[in-house]
Amino acid sequence: MSNHACEQDCPGRGLQPPAPGVPSASEPPVRRWPHPVNGIDAAQASTARQLDTALHYIHCALSYQNQLLADIKALLEQISSEQAEEK
Repeated sequence: MSNHACEQDCPGRGLQPPAPGVPSASEPPVRRWPHPVNGIDAAQASTARQLDTALHYIHCALSYQNQLLADIKALLEQISSEQAEEK
């Protein structure tokens, strides 16, 4: 069987297997970039999570302090009313 006409015109371009380890088609390298989360990149998302954690802690601490102040106010009102009754 004879070679195809195109192979006869280009003697150096026969059906040769690619060299081992060399890709047959050259493609640009794939670059992995972090995907944004709700329009925020990964570094900002990490900072946002840390900020959320800090704000949650502050919220809990303030709630606890507000409850203590409410308890102190109730005790002071009770003491004040007891002193008013004694007079």
